[in-house]
Amino acid sequence: MKKLITFYISAYTGHPRQIWTLFTLTIINRIGTMVFPFLTVYLITILGFPLKQAGILAGSFGIGGLLGSYLGGRLSDQIGFRGVIVASLAINGVILLFMPYFSAFWPLLALIILTGTFGEAYRPAVMSSVGHFTPESQTGRSMSLLRLAISLGMSIAPVLGGMVAVSIGYDWLFWLDGFTCLAAAGYFMWATKGWGKYHKIKHIDSGNNTNDSHPPYKNTDFMLYLLATFILGLGFIQWFHTVPVFVKSEWGFDERIIGMIMGVHSLLICGFELPVVHSVEKSGKIKISVLAGLVLTGLSFFPFMFNGSLVMYALAMLLFTAGDIFYLPFNNAIPVKMSTENRRGEYMSWYWMVWSLTNILGPVLGFTIAGSFGFDSFWLLIMSLVALSFLLNRILAKRIIR
Repeated sequence: MKKLITFYISAYTGHPRQIWTLFTLTIINRIGTMVFPFLTVYLITILGFPLKQAGILAGSFGIGGLLGSYLGGRLSDQIGFRGVIVASLAINGVILLFMPYFSAFWPLLALIILTGTFGEAYRPAVMSSVGHFTPESQTGRSMSLLRLAISLGMSIAPVLGGMVAVSIGYDWLFWLDGFTCLAAAGYFMWATKGWGKYHKIKHIDSGNNTNDSHPPYKNTDFMLYLLATFILGLGFIQWFHTVPVFVKSEWGFDERIIGMIMGVHSLLICGFELPVVHSVEKSGKIKISVLAGLVLTGLSFFPFMFNGSLVMYALAMLLFTAGDIFYLPFNNAIPVKMSTENRRGEYMSWYWMVWSLTNILGPVLGFTIAGSFGFDSFWLLIMSLVALSFLLNRILAKRIIR
């Protein structure tokens, strides 16, 4: 037991102080992330948009995210990640404060694209900064620490968001999200006054291939890796778009139950992900972890093919959480390891552009297919996509995971 406690503590210690600053920034920002988990529910049940229009509006977040991911990564290489992070959070906060005052399709489309642009520019900038401050052998653990911050915030945000939506209305979701974005920008400006453009560290254990000096689009392994990530992402993103609508409309659970289930998902990640990732990195079992995570993610959609119950919803969430823990931290870390310092922001921009594409196509795919062919057919399709991603990752694993 003493060894277990010592190992558990060691997973949370030894990170550079800059990573802890990013950790605090992420917690502040994510505690206010109340809009995204309920966006499709808001569009359909409050504003009354049909499934197809709601899918287009939710997917438009990804259009903005595509642009924001590209700009955020490229600008991080050119002007430094600090300015990109502050500007993206501050501008996104202002946009969110005004969003509840618009309910027509086209103004909402424009605003969601804008919040996607500035909100997602933050991601590649943060990932690029991790590469500057963390040795390559600890990249997965640093990514997991930041995901812990996301999970801590998201364990509070959906629960609080569900209660706010039911008790005092959806407008407050946007206002609270906007104010926390502004608070995060203010904290980061204060905490990083001495950082300058950026600090560079020497990665004495780096073993990057010569192919890494190429632009992302000329790195064949990286492009195949992005394809595998995109295919998986089309399934992964359904948990934040199609699943909430399905469990409310087909299984009859309200926002409070949805928020609580998502909150438990985040709490489990908080309690188990970092020790698991630490153990996987120390044992060198990253390939096995990635592939196991993909299998569990695919299986998480299977319970939705049965009659609705809280037990089946909880089982699906547990499978998804386990898949998330074993797969996503290393999926985040691999692009950092495949890039070199002078192109790190560019590699991160391509990586997050892929996730933005899933935000564009995922809701449209989900609501269009579910609306036309039924949810059972849709879940089978999603499980097939995850299986395809598994095959691609298995082929690539020997070349890109070390």
